Amino acid sequence: MTHDESVRIKSLIASILATRTAGKVPDLQDDFDLRGAGLIDSLGFLHLISDLESRLGYRVDLADLNPADLTKVGPLSRHIAWRRALP
Repeated sequence: MTHDESVRIKSLIASILATRTAGKVPDLQDDFDLRGAGLIDSLGFLHLISDLESRLGYRVDLADLNPADLTKVGPLSRHIAWRRALP
């Protein structure tokens, strides 16, 4: 996993959320919980992952991510970057 890829994914998350919230996205710190802040619900999370897959061009696999971290920006973006870097 590269730090750059994780930052790129985090930026994509912010971009996707901005289109859904009329640009009103708070600063997405690593520990920011999208669900806890009310930005997404469970269906919104599925849409977010689907949009990420479309923009990244590959399937996002969350099987190894701790469920408590699913909607936290930092752990989610790092996990996606880590999975992408696997052979």
